[in-house]
Amino acid sequence: LYTTTSLVHQYLEAKGWERSKPIDGYLFDRTPPEGEPATSVHIPYPSSSIVEWTYDADSRVYLREVAGRPHTEGLTGEQLAAANVIVLYAEHRRTDIVEDVNGATAIDIVLSGEGRAQILRDGVVLDVRWRQDAPGELIRYYDARGDEVALKPGQTWIQLVPTDYEVTVD
Repeated sequence: LYTTTSLVHQYLEAKGWERSKPIDGYLFDRTPPEGEPATSVHIPYPSSSIVEWTYDADSRVYLREVAGRPHTEGLTGEQLAAANVIVLYAEHRRTDIVEDVNGATAIDIVLSGEGRAQILRDGVVLDVRWRQDAPGELIRYYDARGDEVALKPGQTWIQLVPTDYEVTVD
């Protein structure tokens, strides 16, 4: 999914959900963290949807490919890029909700509680834990000491994967 802040505000306003009180956000820091090198990540979704992210040292962002081709923005044709790529491992439950005429059923992705995640930024990977303390609250990311992990300012892409996926980070 893709949106902009202004479109989100327009949607919230139309629904009567817009609020003037600021909400909590993520922690950001421009300082590159120490971590294991991570110049690419391979996410083994089904064959037509296999995702690759490759770190571009010149622009200092990760570039996205799907099924072996650059994933491009529809209007500009530019390859999608992110300063942070978060691989969030979460339980995927089958449902009986039919999504299309082919009979495909929806998957319930459990994003409450906590679990494993990997944050890729600045050419390194950080093994972290994600946690949502209460329904509707922001999912936050913590290191082994229990400190919240700072993201790099810029776009963040969250890849949701089943807990048993073997994601490859090189």
